[in-house]
Amino acid sequence: MTNDINKLSLEEKIGQLFMFGIQKDHLDEVTKEMIVKYKLGNVILFARNCISPEQLFQLNQSLQLEATKHLRVPMFISIDQEGGMVTRIFNGATFFPGAMTIAATDDVEYALKNGTYMAEELDALGINMNLAPILDVNNNPKNPVIGVRSFSDDPHKVSQFSEAFFKGQQTKILSTGKHFPGHGDTHLDSHLALPKVDYDLDRLEAIELVPFRNAIQKGIHALMTSHIDFPVFSEQGLPATLSKKCLTEFLRNDLGFEGLIVTDGMEMKAVQDAYGTVEASLMAVQAGANLVCICHSYEYQIQAFERFKQAVLTNELPMSVLDERVSRVLKYKTLINTHIINQTYLGIESVVVNEMHKAYALETVRRAATLVKGDIYQPKGKTLFIGVSPQVTSGADDTEGNYLITKQIKASLPDIGRYLMPVNPSDEVIQDVVKKAKGYDQIVVTTYNGNIYQQQLALIDQLQALSKEVYVVSMRNPYDLHFNPNIKNYVCLYEYTPNSMTILIEYLKGQLTLKGRLPIHG
Repeated sequence: MTNDINKLSLEEKIGQLFMFGIQKDHLDEVTKEMIVKYKLGNVILFARNCISPEQLFQLNQSLQLEATKHLRVPMFISIDQEGGMVTRIFNGATFFPGAMTIAATDDVEYALKNGTYMAEELDALGINMNLAPILDVNNNPKNPVIGVRSFSDDPHKVSQFSEAFFKGQQTKILSTGKHFPGHGDTHLDSHLALPKVDYDLDRLEAIELVPFRNAIQKGIHALMTSHIDFPVFSEQGLPATLSKKCLTEFLRNDLGFEGLIVTDGMEMKAVQDAYGTVEASLMAVQAGANLVCICHSYEYQIQAFERFKQAVLTNELPMSVLDERVSRVLKYKTLINTHIINQTYLGIESVVVNEMHKAYALETVRRAATLVKGDIYQPKGKTLFIGVSPQVTSGADDTEGNYLITKQIKASLPDIGRYLMPVNPSDEVIQDVVKKAKGYDQIVVTTYNGNIYQQQLALIDQLQALSKEVYVVSMRNPYDLHFNPNIKNYVCLYEYTPNSMTILIEYLKGQLTLKGRLPIHG
């Protein structure tokens, strides 16, 4: 193993700047070629790579062995394991709660312990860098991409809970706060378009930057950039990721951040459409980034490597700049644990498949359940349950169709009527639901981002007009009341996950005491 930059070839230095997604759930010939020929120094994992804990352990072990053999520098093996709605490891390991769920407990101990337990499992599986927590302040109820991925719309609460979470993480692995300088007050998803946040510095210092300043002061290892145009920070309409003014002059020089600067995915439309993934990747490193994420396209990955090599040889990317960026990567690689090379899955299985962790995650979701308005549902008479079929709402999600609550209701509460509707019901579907609801005494309806799919909120109005008892349970963003203050009885569970399904069934059985506190301004 070497961390001496002077012992690395030009190709090896360039490879250390890249964090590529791979396509398979095992070390295939394409990935081997990436490491051997293109000196790929780091990998980012997605749900497609995570089939089971044992398979994931073997994949990560083979990646580190290959890196050790051919690069002499260990890999960052990273993942977006935020918990809740952005979870990559579904099966076998603990399904941890998301940020807003944790904040709804109103107790930072839940952030610390969930962060710690998650880090223990990731470390055992050979993942040494988590692209979490979210430091964004979700102060825009129409935000289509952050929402419950944020702890709160209160910058001080975000600071408090994110700090506890990454302090727990950093006992074992590197943490990455995101998305600098803030993705909370946007109404566009940067996976799809380039958002713009046109506030002055005083406003940004009062809200968006508060959690980032705190995280920097408290020693977070890495920050991920946002593909957002902040005119106060960036030049010529550039997104923050590509702005030297933002990354070097502001983040490095003014804020004093010494950790790793990681880009968000460079195939996202916010950069790809205007600059192209390959050119934007080079621009990001010139601006100050240390790690460039190209998550999906093999062609872009190869082209980016060749483009970087050309840029160094023509002094478009000076060797001194390359060395500065890579030196910081090597510095942080001295902190990572590569014990997976010498371990067996049986030796770590009890850490990953851990009933205590699972019970704590479930208890967090139970403790977070929040009665926001009105009364709780009490089983009596004939009840109709109206469930929403979840769908991916942004490029960060991996949630579409994985869990259907109506199946759980049928198994656990067979006497309750069931209706499964799409996330954005048509007028015809709404009429059909209302017609069915007339035959019931009570109606429980779940919402899933009613702030975005407002036909759900129109349905609630029509159901309440029937003069029935109507109980609304939010299974993701808790902004339904903001857009429909007529809702009479409102409970928030903050996520559509196996744990929240369990808690919802406890609620429907009359077994749940709701102790949570809404982490946003109602």
